[in-house]
Parts: sequence; structure tokens; C-alpha cells
Amino acid sequence: MTTHGRELGGEQLQTQVRGGEGEPVPPGVDEFRASFQRQSDPGFARQRSQQARSARGGLMGAGALVALVCLIVIVGQLKSGTQAGVGTVVYGLSLAFAGLSVELARRARTRWAMMAIILAAAGASLADALP
Repeated sequence: MTTHGRELGGEQLQTQVRGGEGEPVPPGVDEFRASFQRQSDPGFARQRSQQARSARGGLMGAGALVALVCLIVIVGQLKSGTQAGVGTVVYGLSLAFAGLSVELARRARTRWAMMAIILAAAGASLADALP
């Protein structure tokens, strides 16, 4: 990075340029460059891999927990002798979304897995309000 002085209308202008390209350097470039250079560090890659594995495991656990709750409620409703109503069907859909979230998390689609968990939990809470 070099500094060039230029005279424009009697004023001295100082601009920082990258490698002689002539374009100004935006603030924060040094931080970006440092983070980019750290990516070749094996410890950095290992840490990111561990974080991703931990996120997948957490989402799989949360999805399995929601699926287990839905399954227990469905079995309880069916064994109670009452008619299977709309609430049971909604719990079944929530169970399907929870199972989908576990599979998505296993395949490293963590954003989609989180959305499926949210839909499953919302469906399960809605099913409580239905008859």
C-alpha cells in the first residue's frame, strides 16, 4: 500500500492506493486481508469444522426432541379413546417437519433444518389450541 500526493487546484491531496492500481483503499481492508490469510491456517479450518459439526449436532438434537414430543402426544391422544381430530393431524405434520429437520441437519443444511424445526414447533403449539 502506498501513498501518493497529487496537486489539484493548489491543494495537495493524499490518497492511499493498492499496489499501484490507483484506486483508493476502503477502510477495513487490512482486517479483511488478515482474516483471509488466517484461512490457510489448519487450526482455523479445524475450528470452523468443529463449529459446523456442533451446529449440526445441536439441530439434530432439537429436531429429535420436537419429534419425540409430537410422537408422545399423538400416541397419548390415540390411546385415550377420543376421536382423532384436527389437532392429531397437525401434530402428525409437526412430526413430519421435525423428522425433516433432523435429516436436513444431518446433510449439513442447517438453515433449512432450523426453519423446519420452527415450523414443527409452531405446528405443535397450534395443535394444542385446536380441538
